[in-house]
Amino acid sequence: MNNTITGVNVAPSSTSGHYIQKAKQVVNLDEQKEMFFVEGKSELVTKNHTTLIQKQSCLITTQRVFNPFSKMFERAVD
Repeated sequence: MNNTITGVNVAPSSTSGHYIQKAKQVVNLDEQKEMFFVEGKSELVTKNHTTLIQKQSCLITTQRVFNPFSKMFERAVD
């Protein structure tokens, strides 16, 4: 019996999607900020980036960048 997650999109606002695979559990901590806790070993698979192998549980959040015009941090876009 396989007790791993087969694919959870941890970047719903992304045009390409970022999918967690092979994790024990993925918990959505904050829908608006797209913050997820990934339990156990996992892989983050995307179309526009490399596959990242996580050897332990981790926290995934969206990338933030500094906008010098607004002088604020903003969510990065694909």
